[in-house]
Amino acid sequence: MTPRLRLLARIMLGVTLGALLLTVVAASAVAADPALRYRATLIREAQAVFGLNAPVPALAGQIHQESSWRPGVTARDNGRGLAQFMDATAEQVSRSYPELGAPDPYNPQWAIRALVRYNEWIYKRVLGKDACNRWAATFKGYNAGPGYVMQAQKASPDPGTWFGVTEFVPTRQSPANFEHSRLYPRKIIFRHQPLYADWGQTICLQRTP
Repeated sequence: MTPRLRLLARIMLGVTLGALLLTVVAASAVAADPALRYRATLIREAQAVFGLNAPVPALAGQIHQESSWRPGVTARDNGRGLAQFMDATAEQVSRSYPELGAPDPYNPQWAIRALVRYNEWIYKRVLGKDACNRWAATFKGYNAGPGYVMQAQKASPDPGTWFGVTEFVPTRQSPANFEHSRLYPRKIIFRHQPLYADWGQTICLQRTP
């Protein structure tokens, strides 16, 4: 082998080893942070429904809160999969958005598409003086059911202000369930959303939790 060919062979070997190392690093990153496996799907679906300024970090925070990105998990209350859909809710979402097909909550692609669209369904039905308050009401509705949000907003002295006002308006929930669902938007927006701030447009982070 001539010196020139030996040099070329070394260069090709270096390129191959470099590419292999990058592949290993990328695979390790996904294994360490399973959210990265679903990032592209979430961004695509969120922007398809809410536009280019979709609150992707908040939606990622919601999945973090629901399942910690575990697609096969079943909760004690029978919430299923990545987005923790109850059976009745999964069926409702499939009826409202036929393009989703049959309910398939353990399929992460279906779960992400359904989560985004169910949030849209709620968002259209709740009040908010700005995106921050409206998304907080939306997340409460996802967790507790939109009927409780509408009930609270109807009785609220300031229906468009969720934080500090409407979130505290009593509903027919049990005290434990009320407090759990009241804190749900706060955990998503202020605790989990910052973990995904580089995924897109954030909401509410300029305000004090």
